[in-house]
Amino acid sequence: MSAAATLLVTSAGCTSGTEQPRDSSKPAAVKSSVTTPSAVTQRPYDKMPARPLGQAAVSGRDHAFLQEAFAIQMPAGHKVPPADEVVVIRRLDAKNGDLAWMSDGRTFCYGKIREGYSSLSCGQLPEEPPAPGLLFTIWGEPDRVTNGENNDEVRVVGFVIAEGGPKRFDHVKRSKGTGPVHQAVARFPSGRMVTFLTIDRAYGPIDPEAEICRSDRKICFPSEDLPH
Repeated sequence: MSAAATLLVTSAGCTSGTEQPRDSSKPAAVKSSVTTPSAVTQRPYDKMPARPLGQAAVSGRDHAFLQEAFAIQMPAGHKVPPADEVVVIRRLDAKNGDLAWMSDGRTFCYGKIREGYSSLSCGQLPEEPPAPGLLFTIWGEPDRVTNGENNDEVRVVGFVIAEGGPKRFDHVKRSKGTGPVHQAVARFPSGRMVTFLTIDRAYGPIDPEAEICRSDRKICFPSEDLPH
């Protein structure tokens, strides 16, 4: 996650006496792309919220999912969005999955909803993107708590916001145990689009060659966090 971004996280359902898994091969700082970051630029930001396109829009089947998501206390300074601003990135089942929204062109929130261990993260996009075409990344968020004996069940979830849409992203080199790329597109009233992505992998060693690219190959990034 870029140090330039402000991120507030609210979690719910953590089990007493447990802790999140820590990958001994993971450094404190991560590199979001092998590409050199672009220079800092002051960009104009949309002042209106983005809205989901296609299957990413909330429908009747998502009622229980949203109830579960917004039962969590919102991070300070943020509020529950209208349903038509929520972007559903992934539906695991009736109550679990990944969602996101942007109340304006700079402010985002991301929800990882899992039975017994859910979280909402909100923040501001950094002025300096982590790499050309990327706006924000979060790596290494586990999808459950662990007592150290069930690491084989833990999935490490990454969240990415990329510029543009609706071109698809997919694995170019996929490491063993990595899930598919889940993605959804939102559009601002100005016409600008962003793509939200989540990627999950098994808890364990990092594959430094694993990579995800957009179909036109103009945006590529490691699918697992890498050291500087």
